[in-house]
Amino acid sequence: MKNTFLKFAVLIFASVILNNCDVNDATGFQQEYVVESYLFAREPLPELRLSKTVPFGEAYFFNEQAVGNAQVSVSRLDENGTVEESYAYREIDRGVYMPESNDIVLPLHTYLLEIEIPDENSSRLSSTTFVPDSFSIVAANADTVVFQSTAQLEIDVTRSFVPTRQSVFVFSIEAQDVRFENFTPFYQDIFDEDEDDVEDFRVNESPLINEGNYDENPDGTLTIKLPWLAVAFYGNNDITLFAVDDNMFDFISSQNLQAEPSTLSPGEIPAVIDPIEGGTGIFGSYARVKTSVHILEPGI
Repeated sequence: MKNTFLKFAVLIFASVILNNCDVNDATGFQQEYVVESYLFAREPLPELRLSKTVPFGEAYFFNEQAVGNAQVSVSRLDENGTVEESYAYREIDRGVYMPESNDIVLPLHTYLLEIEIPDENSSRLSSTTFVPDSFSIVAANADTVVFQSTAQLEIDVTRSFVPTRQSVFVFSIEAQDVRFENFTPFYQDIFDEDEDDVEDFRVNESPLINEGNYDENPDGTLTIKLPWLAVAFYGNNDITLFAVDDNMFDFISSQNLQAEPSTLSPGEIPAVIDPIEGGTGIFGSYARVKTSVHILEPGI
């Protein structure tokens, strides 16, 4: 999970900094607590990281801003909002909290996060996430494909149900043999040895994609085609498809507006939509499926 969500984590903290300070007014900064935790359907409850924001222009380092001694709990709610089960968390390192049980996150359930911080204000943070339904891979047309051939990798998956909207996906492709000589042509051309690290290209992630953009099959499954532009390296690549909850959808889409404000008025920076009451950051959930493919260099 660390590698797959490395880019998301960086965006979270960059957005949090921008969200809490007027870049033209250093005196406008108000420090807030930052939450980061992602639940995955049918997987054990995850860790949670708690820290503080820093002023615009100041480097953020988690170890320096980590917040300890907080009381953290996550509860699973029923359809009426009543607590079905509550899970206490313990601090394993400063600012890093883990659940005391290995219970599995149930899809199509709401989870409530509550944090109490023993500061001068007795701060309380809370958030909820509705976990998307789990889904599965039905078939893949190949386990080895030649880069940019007509035989594009296609994966058939069942749907991930979300009650109020169509499912929205993000996919990532993570290379296992990360070397400059293994770059595909586009990435070899854009690589700058003075500014870039090859490892920075290990994971590529797509934008948010509505299920309506995928091909629907007669049996109700969806066919997902791997775009060649997402492939940075030849060799073995792990592919993960994520169905996102509303929190992640709002956060990613609003953050993308900050990064690429092509439709905004000059100078306008929209606030990132985050789900944390009493603080900022992200408490979201996904369902995910994984597969692997070997990408062959053409002519070899």
